[in-house]
Formats: sequence, structure tokens, C-alpha cells
Amino acid sequence: MQVNLDRGNGYLFRYNNSYLEFYKSELYNLLEGLDYMKTMMFARKMMMSQEIKSNNMIEGINDDLSMIDQVIKNRDKDSKRIINLYHGYQYIITHQDINKYSLRELYSLLSDGLLNEYSNTYMGDFYRERPVYILKGDRLDLEPYEGAKYEDIEYYMNKLFEYINKCDSNDEIDDFIKSQIIHFYFVYIHPYFDVNGRCSRTLSMWYLLNKECYPYIIFNRAIAFNQKGYEENIIKSRNTGDMTLFLKYMLVSVEKEIEKEYLINNINANSKSRLSKEDLQMLEYFLNLKGNLTIKDLVTVYNFYNPKKNIKEVSISKIMPLIEKEIFSVTGYSKKNIYDNQPNMFIKLNEELISVDERKVKNLHLDRYIK
Repeated sequence: MQVNLDRGNGYLFRYNNSYLEFYKSELYNLLEGLDYMKTMMFARKMMMSQEIKSNNMIEGINDDLSMIDQVIKNRDKDSKRIINLYHGYQYIITHQDINKYSLRELYSLLSDGLLNEYSNTYMGDFYRERPVYILKGDRLDLEPYEGAKYEDIEYYMNKLFEYINKCDSNDEIDDFIKSQIIHFYFVYIHPYFDVNGRCSRTLSMWYLLNKECYPYIIFNRAIAFNQKGYEENIIKSRNTGDMTLFLKYMLVSVEKEIEKEYLINNINANSKSRLSKEDLQMLEYFLNLKGNLTIKDLVTVYNFYNPKKNIKEVSISKIMPLIEKEIFSVTGYSKKNIYDNQPNMFIKLNEELISVDERKVKNLHLDRYIK
């Protein structure tokens, strides 16, 4: 299927919709009956502040949730990368029309105080007026590729706005696919010198809000936990003109995050204790463990996505509360201590708190986390 989005030299971007049908149906079946996710309340909760954290994490900025909440509460203008996203998210919640003028306003909010002198000097009324070069993921040994020729940006962006405002989607999953085509094409054009990534993902979120596709708001989180796949698939799609694998990546990744959110919400609802945002995030990290299910391994995951702390601090402040609240059960101890006289602990989820439809969490392999 061709998309009326130009990649230059008379070629259009395309994707294989038939290939995606299986992944679309899997996502549709997962969301059936999960009506609490299909609300603006859910979207707001995810956006403030989990998706602010995730959107910045993709750019290599790891702020913990409590710090983000404090910045938002105090409207801290010095923490630009946080407060700018907060202002940007507030903007897309309260404005519906997506056009060159409203996008410029959004970009001004997201980039406030972050641009260098060169970027400010050669930024036109709407788009950059000089070339921009983009690194291929983290491969510093490879030649960067160039964003769209700056003389052609107006043409490409007009194509994008035309695509955004065309009523051609059949259901919410098609809307999600369309949001990710918007996301990809914006990155392909790279209309600015900097903040293109955050702007592209916020634009996609804006489209989803307009379409009331609230469960899919967590796609930034999906990217943050598999960033290598994200970068690789963007590069492949850019080089080949075929977006199929990028769209498959987004469908599969967001499905897994929705499964996690469903399970975490179920545990929270069944718990006798009130779980904080940090508690819920530790559950998210636990469900990302690939190897042993131990305190030491969970601290490693926490430190990968947050400012690094020593194992004792994370254990006492982040993990032990979940054991005390009976969210985690201890299943064994190691022979070696991880700090002071504290041995490493093997942990699992408290099975008594879980009452999910196991067909809806099949990608998580739930048995691994409870047995």
C-alpha cells in the first residue's frame, strides 16, 4: 500500500497492510473489554508524568518520576526538557487543529531554551533554512544522513498536513498506524535543527488525542524499553521506502506495554496497600527483567533508566516497600551479600493479587514472574 507521502525522485513511501493484519488483530483482541484505558483520564495519567519521562528517555535523559512530578508541581522553568514537554502536552490536550501554525507553536514550547545560536540564527518562520545531518542511531563510525533538503521542507510538510487531516482511517488501530506513519515521516523530513524526535512523538500523540485513541498514548514507553529496535527500523524504512517493519515494531511494542499496564493495574486494584507512582514503575521494571528475578537484577534495570544510585539505596527505598506491601514474594536467598549483611533475594509477583485474563498477557509469559 502506498502512502501519499513523497520520499523524493517521484517515489512514495509504502507499507504492506496485509502483513500487519495479524499484529492488528492481536492488539484489537487485547484491548477488547479494557474500557478503563479508553478514556481521557487514562491518557492524562500516562502523559503526566510517565510519558514525559519516556519521551525524554528516548533522547538519553533519565529523570526519575518524583523529580519530574516536583518540576511540574513547582513549574520549574530551569528544568527545560521536562517543563517544555509538560507545556507541550498541555497544548496538545487543549488544541485540536494540526497545521503549520499550531505545529510551530508546539515546537516553540518544546524547544524553548534548548536551541544553540546556530539553530536560532538559521531557523526560518516555520522550518530550518540550512542542512541538518542525523546520526544513524549510536553509530558514530557511520556517515550521518541528511534530513530533507531545506528548500523542499515546505513541500514535504504540506504533504504531511494533508495526510494528517485526511479522513482515511477505519478504526482506532488504523489510527494508531497512521499516527506512527506521521511520526516516521516527520523524522524523515527533520524540519528543525534539534528537538525533532520529541516533536515527532508529541505530534503523533496529538493525533491520537484528536482521534480519542487513548490506550496507544503509551507508545513512547514502548520505544524507551526497546530503543535499538526503534532506531534500526526507522533507518531501514528511510533507506528502503517501506515502513512495514517500523509499523510492525510499533504494533508489537505497544501491545506489550498495554499488556504490562493491564497486569500492573490489576495488581494495584487487588492490593490492600496504596501503590505510589514509583511502586508502579518498579513493577514495570520487574516485567522488563530478562534474566534472574532478583533484587540485584532489578536494581540494575532501575539504574539503567534513572540517575544511578547504589544497590542499598534502591533496595531499601524502591524494592523493600513492595515486599512489605506483599506485591513481591521472596522465594530464596543467595550465598553472597549485596550490601552490609543483606543477601541477594529471589523475588516473584504475589500470585494472589493477579486475576487477569491470561490470554491477554501471553507476550509477557506471566508464569515466569509468578512461579
